[in-house]
Amino acid sequence: MDPAKLDRTWLCPVLFMDIVGYSTRSVQLQAKLKDRFNHYVSDALRDVAENDRVILDTGDGAAICFLGAPEAAMFTGLKLRSSFVHDALEHEPGLKVRIGINLGPVKLIRDINENFNAIGDGMNTGQRVMNFAGENQILVSRSFFEVISCLADDYRQLFRYEGAKTDKHVREHVVYQLVPPGHEVTAPGAPEAAPDPEVAAELVGPVSFDLEMLSSLRALLAPLVGPIAGHLVKQSAEQARDTGALVQELASRISNADARAKFLSQASRLAGVPAEPAQELPAPANEASPTWDADWLEKARKELAAYIGPMAGVLVDRTAKQARSRKELCDGLSAKLPADKREQFLAALGVK
Repeated sequence: MDPAKLDRTWLCPVLFMDIVGYSTRSVQLQAKLKDRFNHYVSDALRDVAENDRVILDTGDGAAICFLGAPEAAMFTGLKLRSSFVHDALEHEPGLKVRIGINLGPVKLIRDINENFNAIGDGMNTGQRVMNFAGENQILVSRSFFEVISCLADDYRQLFRYEGAKTDKHVREHVVYQLVPPGHEVTAPGAPEAAPDPEVAAELVGPVSFDLEMLSSLRALLAPLVGPIAGHLVKQSAEQARDTGALVQELASRISNADARAKFLSQASRLAGVPAEPAQELPAPANEASPTWDADWLEKARKELAAYIGPMAGVLVDRTAKQARSRKELCDGLSAKLPADKREQFLAALGVK
């Protein structure tokens, strides 16, 4: 692996797996199960370049960090699940594996034996999401779902909302089940479900908006604008004078006219306000034109990639479609970084 990939923080998908009941088996049976498990993992990763993944052996399973395209984690998880299901039919005892996928911050390091290892909340949360999964079931975190579901319409149909789960540290995690194509799956239920308390707390503004409505608007907006949806809802809720103005403000952030009209209709019904034509908001005065300079956008991608890795390109492209000025674009991107990194990032792009 390129040494430059070490000692830095990545924002990447992590796929965690463990073999159910592994520790209760005899040593001989453990060896057989692990041998078949390793074979399936190697086969599932055949099309993922070595430089785009890091595999960690966890004893009773494995953890895989994906440093390239985020959807690689989804495809790998689906292929592994298929292998484990078929194994359970062909062998006695068969492999029963829990799978969890999270997208979060990960730092690659070398351990005391000079082998690759990974640390960070991306790893910790990935393991906890896995712990909520059943036998040969794939659960994913909200952060992974939001990124993947806005990459392609077909991807979103593979997920089923499972609600909020609480881990042993009394931390809540909103999870979705990843279901193979062709299997019956209902549309994600986040817009109709009770709000995630962690998300709702972030969306509280000076006006007493209903928290469930705000969480539902965020879920409705996410497939259209990507991970910045939470930031836009929070920002709009802090400024809107009433619910109708809030819906209009959010609709104005959607560049595609058809998608904007559809969102406005759905959001108006959800919020209980009359559906009116979307009002485009004028760009703030004295700010840069939203006709982006290609070289500057490329610089923004490179600067952001230094902090979050390959997801930078996706975030810059999607945020650029919504921002009305260079400052608004930079503010939206910097909101994805830890507080102590934001000034440095903005300074590199010449924005104060």
